[in-house]
Amino acid sequence: MKNLFISLFVICFVSSCSDSSSGDDSQIYDAPSVRSYVSYTSQNSVTLNGFIDFSNIVFQEEDSYNVGFIFRTGDENDASNGQVIELEGEVPYYNGIYNFHYDIDLLEPNTTYYYTATTKNGSSEEFDWESFTTSDISCTHTQNNYVSISGTWQSAYTQITDPLCCDEGNVGVRFGNWPNIYEINFNEQNNGYPKTGQYFGVDYEFDITYLNRELVKSTNQVLIGSRSTPETELFVENDGETLTLIFCNTVLRNGDTLNGKVSVSIQ
Repeated sequence: MKNLFISLFVICFVSSCSDSSSGDDSQIYDAPSVRSYVSYTSQNSVTLNGFIDFSNIVFQEEDSYNVGFIFRTGDENDASNGQVIELEGEVPYYNGIYNFHYDIDLLEPNTTYYYTATTKNGSSEEFDWESFTTSDISCTHTQNNYVSISGTWQSAYTQITDPLCCDEGNVGVRFGNWPNIYEINFNEQNNGYPKTGQYFGVDYEFDITYLNRELVKSTNQVLIGSRSTPETELFVENDGETLTLIFCNTVLRNGDTLNGKVSVSIQ
């Protein structure tokens, strides 16, 4: 397992505070509520994330809490198959947003795992159990930049594109020939390229509402113009130099099915 990276960001406005009544003299406030989510899910690895939102709270006294994760295989309720991941250091209560993450590898493809981000202060603890499934193993196509549209095979010109902004993703790929041109956008952090993994479609646009603006990035989402649905899926291979998209009976909104693969050099 790899080590952790913790980041603090976005200091916002102040409005209220809350006290704890647990009876622990060293504990002033309750452990904060936390949200769990994963990002960069591949066949063998994942990033576990915890998210705490204190943007509307001001704290009158100094106090701190600890964060970490619990990771389990096979069954969410089976603690014997779990690992407790305690991240080092105490986090002060402050007005703003705090997130933390931990990378896990050596996982099995197409396997469901269970996890929760955790916060603890004295006797007060918070959990948010979730699950994820690692990427499946993609199908194999031998010829590159050659795709089938509902059974009709044709060559495909492929290029990196610059999406118009937030609601269309940060990285785009365009391929095909008129009248079958496909705009594929990935919802990536820091305008990065999608990593190797299985990606799933969304309807019409990415969710960029306040709470989900950061949480949905790099969560293996793909938008194929207005043609994708939550049932649309494709595979990505990124070797650091070439980005390859693989279609394995990828079903679009209009009923078309894509097969084949296209590649483009990473800029």
